[in-house]
Amino acid sequence: MIDFYTYSTFNGKRVAIMLEETGLDYQTHIINLAKGEQRSIEFLEINPSGRIPTIVDDGLTLTQSAAILIYLAEKSGSFLPTEASARAKVIEWLCFHATDISPTMFDSFYLTQRCQPAQPQAAELLNQRIFMLYQNFDAELAKHEFIGGDSYSIADIAMFPTLPADTTEFFQSYPNLQRWFQQVSQRSAVQIGMQMPV
Repeated sequence: MIDFYTYSTFNGKRVAIMLEETGLDYQTHIINLAKGEQRSIEFLEINPSGRIPTIVDDGLTLTQSAAILIYLAEKSGSFLPTEASARAKVIEWLCFHATDISPTMFDSFYLTQRCQPAQPQAAELLNQRIFMLYQNFDAELAKHEFIGGDSYSIADIAMFPTLPADTTEFFQSYPNLQRWFQQVSQRSAVQIGMQMPV
């Protein structure tokens, strides 16, 4: 049984999707960030950095959503190619998202929602960078059915939760991303994972 500590963030949702996709047995524990539960003594004993998502599996505690996705892929034998070059491409796109898009999105959120006073002009510059980065994904999806190759993988799972909820105007600039989004959104594990926490 995997213990899964999470909240309603895109980092948490991607791990929720992966757990549903693999069919691994897990139990969800909600860590309410709005109430500061990530700073509770109980949770800090599990993860001293006070971050979600976190999983605990057979004595292993693991944080960082990209690392968790790789671990779950290897544990389940799914969504990560075994052939070296194909595997490397999936991990490349996973890292591209983890190191470029996710931090930029968080910084933009912080500048508008947490920073006092808010810095909307700086946030808008970051948003423009995010849109430019999405062009890389759109170009990749012009060549392959999925991100990083011809098979659905952890790169797709990492990307999906970060797309805007209102996609009509957004997708006008990214037709290949739109095709991919519509395809991936039909997966039942994606639908369940995106609803977490319930």
